Amino acid sequence: MTAWSKLLIATTRLIDLHDSAHEPGSPFVQVSQEGRRGLRDGYWLDLGCLLLDYLLDLDFATNSAFVSQTRCLEALREHYPRLAPDDLSFVINLLATPSELHLRDEGEGGGRERRGTKRTALVEKQGQTGQVRLTASGRQAVTLASSVEDLLYSEYDAAKVLAALARGDFGRVPDITNQILLAIRGLTQELRRVRENPTREGKLSILLDNERHYHNALSSIQRTLLDARTQLATPVLMTRFERWSEDQEEDWDLRMLSSAIGRVLNAIENLSRRLSELIADIAEGRIQSMGVIDFSDLASRLLSAPARPQLALPLVDRIMPFFQALAFPRAMPLVPLLESRRAEASPVTLVFEEAADAHAEQTRLSRFLAARGTALRERVARAPLSLPEALEEGWHRVDDGDCLPQLINTFVDTGLLAESLVVGVEYRPFRLTLEDGRVIDGPVTPTLRRVEPAPANP
Repeated sequence: MTAWSKLLIATTRLIDLHDSAHEPGSPFVQVSQEGRRGLRDGYWLDLGCLLLDYLLDLDFATNSAFVSQTRCLEALREHYPRLAPDDLSFVINLLATPSELHLRDEGEGGGRERRGTKRTALVEKQGQTGQVRLTASGRQAVTLASSVEDLLYSEYDAAKVLAALARGDFGRVPDITNQILLAIRGLTQELRRVRENPTREGKLSILLDNERHYHNALSSIQRTLLDARTQLATPVLMTRFERWSEDQEEDWDLRMLSSAIGRVLNAIENLSRRLSELIADIAEGRIQSMGVIDFSDLASRLLSAPARPQLALPLVDRIMPFFQALAFPRAMPLVPLLESRRAEASPVTLVFEEAADAHAEQTRLSRFLAARGTALRERVARAPLSLPEALEEGWHRVDDGDCLPQLINTFVDTGLLAESLVVGVEYRPFRLTLEDGRVIDGPVTPTLRRVEPAPANP
């Protein structure tokens, strides 16, 4: 996993929160998987990250001078030999176009005030020549991506504790020790995951290769912090700390610094023990990789060659239902129709809070049924009506605006229109583009039909 991958993993859900259209105060707190657009193969993202890394190298070499797109194209073709110039131009234009970011910050009155910024362009492009270079935001992004916390480099952070004590900046000591703790706990969690899941052969090999370096880094950090804790007990430093604490608004105690250093030392002992146990288990053969099980392939092989009775009978006893006459419907074809999410080009939410309205008649669903209900019943009475046909005929448009969610709701709950209606599911996908640019698609096509009452027995 690259540094860019770790940065994106850490920030993706924050971007989802920024783009969320959830209404404040809404009781609908359940979330679903975000539907992301794009090719879903990482091609454009990889081009952008490679371009930013290359521009940072040139930024140091050329002292932040503009470079031609031809040089960038030649550099990226080392990774993608058939890279088209238009693909690079698209990536540059996208990274050079700012996008507004809405934030909230501490205001003068103490509240959280809304702010916005458009300083989000990562690349600066000359209008005449098309040459490019990193912006300040782009340079900061590449620096953040490359500054991934790693225990192998935390020994330099431990030296910062001694520097802070020497300068009398005692308030920085807890922050520095917390940074070291984050790196130690990160590696400790990796060791725990490797022991619980030995199939992570790549991470296991990295731990084996860096075992000596990890032990050296832990020893160096431990010696540095023990030296710092010894200095805390000297009369000179205690006198300096007392004078410093008198000028601070918060109450500080020398034991706070000693406790912060002690937490790191305890974490070092715990990590060193776990690392030694893992290496010993590997040496004695107690950790073996079993590989990843492909359950689809396993199921197909069980159909072609049934398992032995000694294995099949206990398996059937544990997973089979108590009564085999029970039947459960398959809900997956209807899941895309039941997802409640806000369309990007529509200001209308797919859910509503009926309790917040003064009267039920004021809800959009009630207005939609009042305006379209009678005509929809007559239309379905003449012939079955599928969801693509309903969209093409414009049943989602009413006088006061767009009612696409309410139209879909009638296909889910047919009782809103009439008790004699049912939904038939045809296993053919559909894809329809509306006038405002929204794209409605689904793996199946639901259709409203009218069920004729059965004739009475004579």
